Amino acid sequence: MRAPSATDLAAVRTPNPDHPYTWAKSFGLLAVMFGFVIALVGMYAVRSTWRSLDPQRRRKHLVPLTVTAGVFLAVGLAVAAFGVWLF
Repeated sequence: MRAPSATDLAAVRTPNPDHPYTWAKSFGLLAVMFGFVIALVGMYAVRSTWRSLDPQRRRKHLVPLTVTAGVFLAVGLAVAAFGVWLF
């Protein structure tokens, strides 16, 4: 048994031979996945930081945490939107 070549893998991945799966589509799919990972990791980091604070300190850190969550969400969704544009 031989190892699959790049042509074999591309033939398996191409759903329609008239519309080949290109590098741009591959990078677009990776960008969509990476963008959503950025958004989810950022939201999880902010949520876990919020939950770890004492209730008295939460009000003091509300604005910086909200801004941080917004930045992570905006960057992640921008990367995902770029990936959708490529895909």
